[in-house]
This record gives sequence, C-alpha cells and structure tokens, in this order.
Amino acid sequence: MKKLILAIDEIQNLDEVVALVKKVGHLVYAVKIHNLYDKSGPDIVRVLKEAGAEKVWVDFKLYDIPNTGKLRAESIAADIISVHASGGLKMMKEIVSSGKEVFAVTMLTSFSPSEVKQIYNREVDDVVLVLTRLAQEAGVSGVVCSPKEITMLRGDNSFKDLKLVVPGVRSSGVDLNDQNRVGTPTQALLDGADYLVVGRQITQAQNPEEEAKKLCEEIRNYKNL
Repeated sequence: MKKLILAIDEIQNLDEVVALVKKVGHLVYAVKIHNLYDKSGPDIVRVLKEAGAEKVWVDFKLYDIPNTGKLRAESIAADIISVHASGGLKMMKEIVSSGKEVFAVTMLTSFSPSEVKQIYNREVDDVVLVLTRLAQEAGVSGVVCSPKEITMLRGDNSFKDLKLVVPGVRSSGVDLNDQNRVGTPTQALLDGADYLVVGRQITQAQNPEEEAKKLCEEIRNYKNL
C-alpha cells in the first residue's frame, strides 16, 4: 500500500507542479494542494490526475456550520477533503455525507504544546483524544495527527480501523521549517501511521524525484527494523 502523500501547497507555478507530478505521482497515495486550487480553479484536480496523481486532496480544512460545511464539501472537486475536527460532530457528519474521502485535522502540527495549552487550557494529548473520538463517530476516513500522538491513538483499540494521516514528518537531518511536533518517517510508521504527508523535503530538493524514491525506500524498509 502506498503510504506517502505529497504536499505541493507552496508551489504556485502550474507548469512546475505538473512537471513534478509527472515524475512522482505514481509513487504516492495522493497529491495535496491548497492555494493552487484557489489560483487555478477546480480544473486543477483534472490536470493533476492527468499528470499522474492517483488522488488529489484539496486541503481546505473546512470549519463552518453543518449545512454550509456540506455545501462547501460538495462543491470541491477533489477525491479527498479535510475538516477541522473542532468544528464538531454535526459538521463532520454532514461533510462525510458528501461522499468524499474525509480526513479530520485534530491539532495543527505547527502548534507547540504551550500554544495548545493557551488555546484549550488542556494538554495536547487530551485535546487530540477528544477530537479523534468525535471524528470517528462522524465516520471520517482518517484523522490528521502529529507523530507525537500516534502511539497514544494506536494504544486505544477503538481506533484500530481509523487511518492516521501524519504530517510533520522529516527524514533525519532534514530542516524542520515551521513544524513543531515532528518525527521521522520510520518512527511514525513503526508507531502505527498509515499515511505520511511530506512536502518541502521533496519539493525543495535538488532532485525531487530522487528524494521521493529515497523516501519510498525508507518507507518500504521500516518493517525490517
């Protein structure tokens, strides 16, 4: 099973995006976009799939009243969409009813533990656990969590069928950029991640195709450790 999701949110030149997807699209489970959808319109999904993306994830992280959330979900031309689990059970259920594959974001990986405490007045694990339970009840395909929360969620048998989508993943020695709660691909997979979201490690590499292949090899080898 392909476990890598390529985030190309920061590349704004369409020709560069298409060229990259032609080289690495076959290596990944999905290609994740954000601003590119705003800039290029819904047709960007077709363009990326024709370039070789098997699935396109439009990462808008929906957060609204339930009916508006559903209407927005239905209007997005994508295979996968995302929501903020903090939008609540009713909103997530309405968005799931759109028929798309839905990933619910528990806590942004850019948040430090102190920021989470400032916003929620609770520890990260407590907040993530509550939001994951709501997301599962809503029927989402998976939740987005940081590498730091994988072990906790996999330790709860009630989440055994829930996919864990993990950003904030960097191979050893790679710049962390603006992420805070991070981990390596190998450790994330050993802990129980299903999909790894990787962006700049590939998109900013001198040879993105070679970097993607190296990551795929790292992913294939984790079970041998």
